[in-house]
Formats: sequence, structure tokens, C-alpha cells
Amino acid sequence: MTKAIDQRATPWRDVILLCGKCTGKMKAGFGPDRKQTLREALRTELKAKGQGRQVRLVETRCLGLCPKKAVAAVSGRDPGRILSIPKGAETEEALSRILARD
Repeated sequence: MTKAIDQRATPWRDVILLCGKCTGKMKAGFGPDRKQTLREALRTELKAKGQGRQVRLVETRCLGLCPKKAVAAVSGRDPGRILSIPKGAETEEALSRILARD
């Protein structure tokens, strides 16, 4: 006998995948003082906007883009589009570009 597949609601309206390999290479370079990782900077921005629980940030393995001095990012809303977020990019702009649908 097989077990039934369970389903549960989440508070998320989006999921953002960030390349863990890119993040590991850069270590920092984002946020107001450029001392945060992209994940930390995005999380801070989301909390400031009151959307901290609405967007899930997930570090993955290599996404295959491998940009120089940047982090590859994909939105769960638009998985056919991968972005390269350069070191020092404004966090608010990066978040709006990741979550935008083309």
C-alpha cells in the first residue's frame, strides 16, 4: 500500500533561487555597506518592505551561468529567465528585477 501525498499551504508567493557557488566565490559585496551576501541583502530588503515571509530565498548548487563578480539568480515565477546580479548592485533594483515578469 502506498502512502497518500500530503499537501500544505506556505506563506510564500515566490521562491528565488540563488547560485551557492557564485555566492561562495564572492562572500560579500551587497547591501548598503557592501558587506553582505546577496541572500542577506535581499532578506534585509524583504523584511524592510514587510515581505520577509512572502518570498523564500534558496541557495542552490551551480545554476550554470557562472558570471564574473556576480551571482546568478532565478525566480520561481519565471524559471525561463536567469539573471546575473553584479557585485555592488542596488538591492532594491536587484529584487525588483528578479521578481519582475517579462
